[in-house]
Amino acid sequence: MTASIALEWVPMNRYCELFGETADAVDKRVRSGHWLRDVHVRQPVGSKQLWVNVGAVNAWAAGRPVEVPRKKARA
Repeated sequence: MTASIALEWVPMNRYCELFGETADAVDKRVRSGHWLRDVHVRQPVGSKQLWVNVGAVNAWAAGRPVEVPRKKARA
């Protein structure tokens, strides 16, 4: 039997291991604006590394438009 787990966010080191990417390639995509912070990558409070949104990366690879999250207005 094969188990399947659907993950949305994974630590970058695990993403690189699973998908054969390098941390430098991820960083280059973020710096060039192909990937967006808080959409494709983010660094959660308390984490020492970036996490990658696998669903957003799949959408990017398929050429689908990115929905940029709106910043919450301060009260």
